[in-house]
Amino acid sequence: MSKLFRILIVDDDDDDQFLIKNAFEAESERFQFQVAMDGNEALEQIKSLDTLPDLILLDLNMPVMSGFEFLNHIKSSQRYRHIPVIVLSTSSDNEDVNRSYKFGANTFVVKPSDSRGLLELANLVRLYWFSLARIPTVRIPEK
Repeated sequence: MSKLFRILIVDDDDDDQFLIKNAFEAESERFQFQVAMDGNEALEQIKSLDTLPDLILLDLNMPVMSGFEFLNHIKSSQRYRHIPVIVLSTSSDNEDVNRSYKFGANTFVVKPSDSRGLLELANLVRLYWFSLARIPTVRIPEK
């Protein structure tokens, strides 16, 4: 049996959440999704999980806690900074790109505007992050 990969989607847009999850459906038995509407909700979920996500897909523009704030918090934490984070944003602004990498993003991708583009992106993410690249396998230390 193949390894189960856990992906946390942090995005306040229900349609984008749905499209991202559906884009991974081709290999749904390999992926388990958690969804958070903002950075604050994502942090609460991560703190309560028995197993940390293998990958975080992060939108930048969200209420309560922005993607930048979440990214800064995660990558400043000894406990969570190893988790790869892909920023998926509608923004292609160089300031957003630079700021994302400054805060520790592993990748910045401009979110495709249609479902076909999102499907292609999901295929590339699956191929790269879960077939070619080696991702950290860190267990959560006892509290």
